[in-house]
Amino acid sequence: MKKCKSCQTEIDDKAKKCPHCQTDQRNWFAKHPILTVIIVLIVIGIFGSSGGKDKNNKGTDTQVNQGDNQTQPGKVEVKAEKVNVRDFGDDFDENQVAAETKWGGKLIEFSAKISNITDSGISFYDVASKEFSGTQISCRIVDKQQLMSLKNGQVVTVRGVVGTQTIGVIGIDDCQVIE
Repeated sequence: MKKCKSCQTEIDDKAKKCPHCQTDQRNWFAKHPILTVIIVLIVIGIFGSSGGKDKNNKGTDTQVNQGDNQTQPGKVEVKAEKVNVRDFGDDFDENQVAAETKWGGKLIEFSAKISNITDSGISFYDVASKEFSGTQISCRIVDKQQLMSLKNGQVVTVRGVVGTQTIGVIGIDDCQVIE
């Protein structure tokens, strides 16, 4: 037995409706199966589409050596664009779509103060000019050994490929700590 959600009368715990007040006893997802499926598909679409693919490099054979900006056999030299982290963060704060179009897939280099270090990389929180901006940068570090000597609050220079912004966090892939 359970109590009705509305009238608090004791009813059978398998009842879908209260026999006294006719209140539906099912949870929201059971009451709305079509909306539930749509929500699940949207969530899968959002997180499934940002699978770490470089949107601007569709199937090309070009390999980038970002480690030291020098050409090696079979690789094309690509210089990292040095950016001011505040200007970069402000671009995403102002218009995410325009910023992803401008920066997506580009190899950039910037300096900023480390806010958090995890096994997946480094995070930088204070990256935009606005006082209450929620914009952050998350650098996914290639060589985990580079994380061992770092400390929160330390200013470092990193180089990586710009990805997409999800819930205020700008993803930078293939990051390396330069200084």
